[in-house]
Amino acid sequence: MHRIRQDPGGGGPNGLRRLKRDRHRDLEVAKISVRDPVDTDFTEWKALWEQYLIFYETVPSEPHTVSLWKRLLDADDPVECLVAEAEGRLVGMVQYLPHADTWDERPICYLSDLYVHPSSRGEGIGALLIRSVEQRSRDQGWSSIYWQTAEDNEPARVLYDKITGGVSRFIIYELGSGQS
Repeated sequence: MHRIRQDPGGGGPNGLRRLKRDRHRDLEVAKISVRDPVDTDFTEWKALWEQYLIFYETVPSEPHTVSLWKRLLDADDPVECLVAEAEGRLVGMVQYLPHADTWDERPICYLSDLYVHPSSRGEGIGALLIRSVEQRSRDQGWSSIYWQTAEDNEPARVLYDKITGGVSRFIIYELGSGQS
């Protein structure tokens, strides 16, 4: 798992509280802006989401996709999203979940999904999306950001190693419902 550690401070007792508006300054690099999604982004976000899921060989139901989108736009839901836009179209997205941590009084953030459209890869968009979550982490006072990727996802691992300095010492175990 990769982790970006933050310096102590900020966030205060409302570290998990967030506002969908005015909580993040839009970042703009080389005509690529990173911003919160808006309702009219649904069709383009859905295309990115579906391509991301195809990469991981899974396809959730349409009701799940619609439900997730509604959650991403709901300021009271803890799951958050940023989208990358270039020349008026979405080219990437990152979805993440700030949550309480047992090892620190400050919240921690799980970066759940990161996807950049294949035609836009190699332009620094993935790094920009991660750095945007990192900026939000600093703004909100989260202790760190962590995520995982498929062992064979070499292009992503190169980026993640560059950003974090390499994998952590932890191994991930999974237990799905119905498993013992």
